Amino acid sequence: MAHTPSPEQADILHSRASVVHIDAVAGAGKTTTMAMIARDACARGLGPAAIACLAFSAGARKRFAQKLAEEGAPAGLVVSTVGDHALRHLNKLMSTGMLDLPPRITGREMRERLVQAAEQVWQRYERAGIATDFDFGIEHSTDRIDHLLQVLRQLKAALKTHQFTEDDFRSVDLHEISEEHDLPVQLIEICAEYERLREPSPGEFAWQAEDDFVPDLVRLLALYPAALDHLWHAALYLVDEWHDVNAAEFKLIALLKRRGRLVVVGDRDQVIDEARGAELRFSAETFLAAYPEAVRFPLRRSRRFGPSVSRAVSRLTSRQVESFEGLHTVQHKLRYAPPVPGSCAAAVIAHARKVHEAEQGVQWSDIAIITRDDDQSIDIENALIDARIPYRCEDVVSYLLRPEILFMRALLHIVSGHYDTLEKDASTVQAMVSALAAFVSMPADRQQFEVDYMKTGRSPRKTPLEEAIESVQGTPSALRWFFDGIVATHRETDSQLTRNWKARFGACVAELTANSASLPTAAAVLQAVQRMVDLPAAVGRAVPRRSEADSAVRSIRSFTQFAEACGKMSIAQFLTELRGRQGKLSARTDAQRHRAQLVLTTVRAAKGQEWDHVILPYLERGEFPRTANLAEEKRFLYVAMTRARASLALAEPDDGHRELWSSLLHGVAARTGAGEPAP
Repeated sequence: MAHTPSPEQADILHSRASVVHIDAVAGAGKTTTMAMIARDACARGLGPAAIACLAFSAGARKRFAQKLAEEGAPAGLVVSTVGDHALRHLNKLMSTGMLDLPPRITGREMRERLVQAAEQVWQRYERAGIATDFDFGIEHSTDRIDHLLQVLRQLKAALKTHQFTEDDFRSVDLHEISEEHDLPVQLIEICAEYERLREPSPGEFAWQAEDDFVPDLVRLLALYPAALDHLWHAALYLVDEWHDVNAAEFKLIALLKRRGRLVVVGDRDQVIDEARGAELRFSAETFLAAYPEAVRFPLRRSRRFGPSVSRAVSRLTSRQVESFEGLHTVQHKLRYAPPVPGSCAAAVIAHARKVHEAEQGVQWSDIAIITRDDDQSIDIENALIDARIPYRCEDVVSYLLRPEILFMRALLHIVSGHYDTLEKDASTVQAMVSALAAFVSMPADRQQFEVDYMKTGRSPRKTPLEEAIESVQGTPSALRWFFDGIVATHRETDSQLTRNWKARFGACVAELTANSASLPTAAAVLQAVQRMVDLPAAVGRAVPRRSEADSAVRSIRSFTQFAEACGKMSIAQFLTELRGRQGKLSARTDAQRHRAQLVLTTVRAAKGQEWDHVILPYLERGEFPRTANLAEEKRFLYVAMTRARASLALAEPDDGHRELWSSLLHGVAARTGAGEPAP
């Protein structure tokens, strides 16, 4: 059913400005407004084929299409992602003979080419005799390759990769790019090598993946401006969720607009999607510079939450946020004592149960616990399991299966010699062996692996990692063999730093094993590992991005605190406890797959969603905010708070720990952004 336009929406619908920027707040009906504009344009005689309805993700595309149907827009209107829109134009250039489209490659082929690029960069370092602490052996770590793919996507989104062609390469400051993106320069070098392999000559691509459509079209139009004349140009461009736009998409839309009308809608306080290259400037100064004639309209009345949340986020963002009449959102303050382990999680779970039991109609799936980052979920997951509350991790991996935790679990198995909890648990073994390989290193050459470690001369049928996983799955005690004989063994091809790390880990495990009698508990072993090994540096080898490495280190520390809370449990008992918790989670997830489950997620994953009841834990200094960029931290909190409809609960330190209160909610910092978070 079509909505009656609000006064703000009516002003937008009456505008005929050539460029319109709609500055919306959460829940204000952004997509509905775009659907209304499309419907009215068709009613005035503009054909559906002349309107480009664009979104930045498959989910946003689906929502846009749903709103078009609700508003009674013509069925001929088609919503595309900007990537699909770019592919349409690439196909058009091919049909005119201006371009030979390169072959599309699969995800596996893309990974193989990244490994090839890493190998070539490593060889350059070897030839030049350059010492480095970076481990180029990415081929046996799915997590590291996935991370590298993410970095490559960000560089493409930022239009950095086309600087990496052979002619331009020497003029590119790779260190500047690495600093800008908070990454080791070696990752940038691997991406540069990959792009030089992909684009051996300007504008000629050896292959293409989905992430290449937009930047490649921008590249071609920069090299051959006349190609624009052969492309389809809409009379009206409607772009939803503008806060997610990146540099490549911004540039492409500007090129294609020409004499068409452009209307964009977004919420500048939801610019948190770093993974796809979203930046605040595309909703502010860069937009105004590109479109000085733009007319701005507000959508500041939310249909999602009541005045209490509107007032709170107005104070947080210094923006006018209002609610439609009749909406009511109850705010709760949950207090806890930070020095008491698990106190925040206990308060959160108690409140969740209270909400669930307050009204008969409240389902567990109506409740979401949203953390700043996934490392904050450990105490909460354990409390949920202990309380027998069904839950699911949404776009977040349970702490029990995160690489850094699996790495520490593997060390507990190896030091104690207890492997029975791994019996018939093939999926955990696979993830655990992969985590060990990621945190240290292992042979890259299949034949060498067969001869040196499997003691055979047969032709290898599987990768070394696959061979190791299969061995440990069959005999879990082979995990010790995997560590001693493969992971911690020096190879001729190892860099000096890799040898140092192997020696350090090997010595650590040997000493812990020899002194196991004096380390009777899991907590004692985990504490000893952290004393003997530079944990942030070790994690940084497997997780290059500093913010993600920080989160992984926090996870390990929280995991250690959980082990401490288990008291005098022996290592074997603790491993059994973990297996039991993992089993309970898996059983409940399988049994209740089609039933209501509480949602545990992060702010990034929660963006674009809403729940009746939202709980935000750990609103304390050093946790939320956790970085010095308070402007970004405020946007994260804004997104989290505005997911709530009926109730919003904020968990923060009690009055006895005021010094730990979040600067985002208390004092001058909440209004002006002044102040610094705790380290």
